[in-house]
Amino acid sequence: MECRFHPTRPGYVQCQKMAYWYCRECLDECRACTDPCEYCKYRPSCLIWELCRREARRRCRENSASP
Repeated sequence: MECRFHPTRPGYVQCQKMAYWYCRECLDECRACTDPCEYCKYRPSCLIWELCRREARRRCRENSASP
């Protein structure tokens, strides 16, 4: 279990949809929700989503507004 973005760090939390692990820094910086714009059946019980909901929605709006 190693972080998807930092392979030398241990995973702290797992995305159930993608089965990726993320370190504490990725969670703190809200980089752990890698697919915020698509449906996720795990979202109602997702720790990542609960902590990073605002940032994830902001990124989703920015991506949909880009040409």
